[in-house]
Amino acid sequence: MKRPSLILVFCAVLFAAVTVTAGPIQWDSASGGNDNYYSVILLDPVLTWENARSLANLAGGHLATITSEAENDFVFSLLTGDSDPARYWLGGYQTSKDSEPLGNWAWITGESWSYTNWAPGEPNNGMEGIQDYLHYWPSGGLWDDMENGRYMAGYIMESETAPVPEPATMLLFGTGIAGLVGWRSKRKR
Repeated sequence: MKRPSLILVFCAVLFAAVTVTAGPIQWDSASGGNDNYYSVILLDPVLTWENARSLANLAGGHLATITSEAENDFVFSLLTGDSDPARYWLGGYQTSKDSEPLGNWAWITGESWSYTNWAPGEPNNGMEGIQDYLHYWPSGGLWDDMENGRYMAGYIMESETAPVPEPATMLLFGTGIAGLVGWRSKRKR
C-alpha cells in the first residue's frame, strides 16, 4: 500500500482548519463498550483515506474500526445532527483486488473483519473498479466503499487511551515547527 509523503501530511496538518465535532467520547464497558475513545474530526481542506489514516496515527489513534452492531450504532450516533455522515472515513480497506468487490476487506488494526453493515448494493467497486476504502453511507449507519482519491471532509478516530494531543493541538505544534524552520533558515543566510 502506497504511503503519503510526510511533507504532504505535515502540510495538511499545518494548513488545515481542524474541528473536533465530537469527542473524545469513551464507549465504556459499563455501557457494553470496549473502553476506547472516539473523536469525529472535520478538516478543511478535505482529505483522502491515506491522509486521514496518517493524521489519526499522528494524533495517537487510528481510523475507527467497527467490529459489532453495537459499536457501529455508538460510532454513528456521534454523527447525529451532521447533515452529511457520508463524509467520514473509517478504518476499513481492501488488502488486494483478488476477490472484488466483497473480498479481502480488513481493519487497519488487524482485528477480525467479521461484522459488516454495507448499504444495499455495496460494496460495488464503482468508480472504475478502484473503491478500496470504507466510509459511512449518507444515512442510517450503513457503509460504502470509496476510492482513496475521493476527498472526504473528515474521519472518525479511535484510540485505546484518551488522545493527547488533540488534532487542534497538533495544528498549533505544526505551526510552531514551521515558524522555527523558517526562522532557522533566515538565520543561516
